[in-house]
Amino acid sequence: MPSPTLLAGLFDLTPSEARLAAVLSQGRPLKDAASDLKITVKTGRTYLERIFAKTGTSQQSQLVALLKSTEPLNRR
Repeated sequence: MPSPTLLAGLFDLTPSEARLAAVLSQGRPLKDAASDLKITVKTGRTYLERIFAKTGTSQQSQLVALLKSTEPLNRR
């Protein structure tokens, strides 16, 4: 899983958006990710829309593929 700090730096995400993106990068459904982060699904959807805008993606599957491509950078 890419670190939230890395994702925040790469995509100009807020800390909350970066935490959600990191959990979603594992292929978890939004409902489960929201539960893990102790936020409502509605808040998760709001963050996800902002993440889509900042990453140039429009679907969760596209986002996951993009985030997984950052993993080798995270292992340095």
